[in-house]
Amino acid sequence: MIRVKGRYRNQTLVLDQPLALREGAEVEIDIRVAEDTSNAEHEGWADLGMDRLEEEWSGSEDAIYDDWKKLYGV
Repeated sequence: MIRVKGRYRNQTLVLDQPLALREGAEVEIDIRVAEDTSNAEHEGWADLGMDRLEEEWSGSEDAIYDDWKKLYGV
């Protein structure tokens, strides 16, 4: 998983930083509006949990699942 911030302008998402993806790579995008502070404490805990999950799944032991579709014949 890659997390990156960006802006929505003229019906286009503009990323704050470039991504190292191959041209034409299919991606899935979950959108969370950063200005929505109605539940800031919950969002803070959710971000902390996601950070920890990303650390756990970046390990070399879990790298075999990076291409899970091929691994499981999907």
